[in-house]
Amino acid sequence: MSARKYKDMNLYSCIVLNLLASMIGLDLGQKGFEKKIKRYLDDRKEGLTKSQIMHEIRSNHNMTEKILAHLTEEEYITIHRDENSYSIHPTLKGLLHVREFNRFYASIYSKQIEEHYRFSSLPGWYRAMGDG
Repeated sequence: MSARKYKDMNLYSCIVLNLLASMIGLDLGQKGFEKKIKRYLDDRKEGLTKSQIMHEIRSNHNMTEKILAHLTEEEYITIHRDENSYSIHPTLKGLLHVREFNRFYASIYSKQIEEHYRFSSLPGWYRAMGDG
C-alpha cells in the first residue's frame, strides 16, 4: 500500500525550526548555546525564504502558509516581508523549544522523519539523537 503518510503540524514545525537552527550554524546542544544564539539574534543576517521552507518540508503553498502562521503565532519565528520576498528567522523561544523537544520529536516521529528524508541524508539534529 502506497498511501502517503500524514505529517502533522508538530512534525512540520520541528523540521522548519531545525532547518532554521542549522542555518545559524550552531549546535543546539553545545555549551554556551544561549549566549551564542543571543549574539546571532542581535546581529541577524539573511533569513530563509518561504521557498526554502517549502522545499524542505516538501509541501505546497497552502500548507507552508499554515505552518508559518502557526510558528509565528507560537512566537517561534519572525517573518520580515518586503515587496518581493520573505526573510524567515528563528526566535530564541523557537530555538529553545526545538532544542528541548528534539529528542521527543525524534522518538515519536522517527518513521515519518526517516521517510521524509529517504532520498537525502538524515539531518544532523536527528542523527544526534542516536548518540545519547
